[in-house]
Amino acid sequence: MSEQLNPEEREILERFDRGELRRAVGVEDEMERARQAARATLMSRRIPGLVGAVLSIAALGCGEADQETAPTFATVDSAGVEILRLSDLHALDLPPIETRLVYSTAPDVELADVAGAVFLPDSSLAIADRQSREIVFLDPDGGVRARSGREGEGPGEYTFIERIGVGADGTLFVYDRRQRRFTFLDPRGELTGVQQLEQGTGLGAAVPLARLEGGEVLAAFETRPPLPPGLQRAPVFLVFADAAGVIVDTLAQWAGKERHVTRDGTWNPVMFGATALFAGRGVHSLMGTNDSLALTLYRGVEPLTRIRGGYSPRTITAPERDALTERSLGRFPEEVQADWRQRLEASTVRDAYPAYEALAVDPEGRIWIGDFPPPADPERRWTVLEADGRPVGVLRLPVLHGRWGPLETVAITSEPHELVDVGHGRIAVLRRGEFDEEFIEVYEVELPG
Repeated sequence: MSEQLNPEEREILERFDRGELRRAVGVEDEMERARQAARATLMSRRIPGLVGAVLSIAALGCGEADQETAPTFATVDSAGVEILRLSDLHALDLPPIETRLVYSTAPDVELADVAGAVFLPDSSLAIADRQSREIVFLDPDGGVRARSGREGEGPGEYTFIERIGVGADGTLFVYDRRQRRFTFLDPRGELTGVQQLEQGTGLGAAVPLARLEGGEVLAAFETRPPLPPGLQRAPVFLVFADAAGVIVDTLAQWAGKERHVTRDGTWNPVMFGATALFAGRGVHSLMGTNDSLALTLYRGVEPLTRIRGGYSPRTITAPERDALTERSLGRFPEEVQADWRQRLEASTVRDAYPAYEALAVDPEGRIWIGDFPPPADPERRWTVLEADGRPVGVLRLPVLHGRWGPLETVAITSEPHELVDVGHGRIAVLRRGEFDEEFIEVYEVELPG
């Protein structure tokens, strides 16, 4: 866990150490890891709203727990923030989430490079295609209702679509990363406004997670400075931008993507490497790192729930490492594969899987956590928690492997996972066909209870 513990969390750990709180099964190992927590200052960087910000890393996690009891421990800090400790999501005995296919875009809608999709309040779906620079609007039954957008830099035009989302007031927005600009659209694709997101100068990338009713924005911001040789992780910040689009504050800071830096400054990927992950919808933002199960859910600018859990008990086998390497390199022409293979051989080797690989959040603030499946597994298990951390159910979906995937060396990758949106009783699942064509399947979902 790389977000700093607040005083209430530290007090809880200290009280466990002093024996003032009852120890649950599996907590002893967690406390031992907490006592051995290591702090490392990665960097400080001057940008608007983040003057002198320093990322401190603290390690916290659970040891392997009794698989039968799957211990949990919940408390509330003095600010009313729920803190839930889960030793192992896979050990939870949860009911399956029922689904029913409503439609697929495969027969009628041509999609080449889906940047994202989002449900509107009437269950219609807006899909952003990065290659065509177009937003496709589908009615609740899957029929094409409207199309909007084209390549360019004018109003209603895009150069690189990073994200499509819905703000707290229901406004649909499209964010262009290269232009650092929001475009606002009505449900039929008509332009209603534009706004810049000022990030300052220098290396870095931002992706908006939530847009509040007053027009303020919460975004993940990743700095990309030069780094010394060795295994390195630059910080990812949760930043707050005012209604004018200017970043004025930082709310949290996390350790970003693991990468191995060579003496000449080259960033080599780390297979199965840990990273910062994030999601957002409406008024909610969700951020964490996957070294262990470490997540914080925000409602507006206030933390609502913290999920703290264990490290993955799964070790990476040699066949799994080889399978992921070959699948990743297979996307390159043969003439460049040898160079990438050398880069991987010179990089850091991980022994254990990250705790999870994908995140989503729905309009009610439910937390959807996708595990890190073995390379040969065609499906990913998604565990759903209520906004207060209470477990709800599990769902398995066909896993979507990123085009770059494990070869990425940054946390903000622009590559969606399969669960592109959840909302209004539906999920949108991104799939890729035999000839690399993309399509979306829309399902109705029924949560247990």
